[in-house]
Amino acid sequence: MFKFYLNKLKFYLEIIVSITLSVTCIYNFLNSPTYVCFLISCNGELSTSVKSAFPRLIAIACLVSKITDMFKNLTYYPKYNKKIEEYELYFPIIVSKKSSRNIFIIFIGFAYISIILPLNIIRLYLIYYNLQKINTLIFFTLMYLQNLSICLIEIYFIVRCFGLFQKFQTINEELALLKSKTITKNKYPAVLLNEVHSRIINNSQCHTLVNSIELLRMKHQFVRSALRDLNKLYGTQMGSSLVYLFIMVLFDIYGEVITKDSKTRSKIFIYGWLLQYAFRCLAIIITTHFTTKQAYSSKMLIADINNRYLDKTTKEELYLFFNQIYHHSVEFTSCDFFTLHPHLITTAFAIGTTYLVVLLQIH
Repeated sequence: MFKFYLNKLKFYLEIIVSITLSVTCIYNFLNSPTYVCFLISCNGELSTSVKSAFPRLIAIACLVSKITDMFKNLTYYPKYNKKIEEYELYFPIIVSKKSSRNIFIIFIGFAYISIILPLNIIRLYLIYYNLQKINTLIFFTLMYLQNLSICLIEIYFIVRCFGLFQKFQTINEELALLKSKTITKNKYPAVLLNEVHSRIINNSQCHTLVNSIELLRMKHQFVRSALRDLNKLYGTQMGSSLVYLFIMVLFDIYGEVITKDSKTRSKIFIYGWLLQYAFRCLAIIITTHFTTKQAYSSKMLIADINNRYLDKTTKEELYLFFNQIYHHSVEFTSCDFFTLHPHLITTAFAIGTTYLVVLLQIH
């Protein structure tokens, strides 16, 4: 009963926070030109539009991420969470995996906090100390809170993605163990296998091997399904975050070039902000890449086992396992627009350089 009321309270609290944050996003979007031009002088309509685009972009990204996250968390996440809990109930995580996951969570949380909060606090202090305007301070505080909200969604995704990575890793470790056992049993040349194996292979052992492969195939299928569910839960938010971070890099570099002698900016900010955006992009893309790579690594292990002498039933089970992985995608995408892959970084860098040159030429 207590858990029921706790979940209900969490449900209403999530709605209140989301609505409040959405209101602040609308407020910042509408008032961005006023406060940005008060902070940095704007000359003309084009200059105002470009300089006010920075907080407006954060407001839009936060609004899209929060509304999407609220909707999906209230509708899809309970089912996803229940599936993961049931899986871990039947296949408990070993102690070493739990410890590594806890270390990873602490590392990601500490990294986000250490590269975001200090710079934001220093910037707010400079704004208040040099301008003495409460309204301006509130505006930028809301902007940084919106950025923090996006960061929390990214952390949730990265942590859950790492959990799936560990599950694929466990399956591959069990496949590797089966592979080593199969190699041990296949000590004779291929030409002698048909004559020898009828005498040395025990039928009960073959039956056990088939059952083990079938169980691993079912586990892999379940984790693949969980990966697709996670992609549906966070695909929109992660796509929005990556696009937002990409554009923020452009505007920060552009702002650093065109802004001179600002009392509320320091050279350390540009390096800190670029470090923040780079780390967040890498954390999202690298985590998804290694999870996908771990899922596809099972194919190589299955092929290695299948190359050994095995009975017909075992080979059929391996063939079915291999085909399931081959014909079902296990990649993370953003609404099928682009795949979260390391090549995305080089593509974004090339496009970003081009647009940055265009912006500087317009200026």
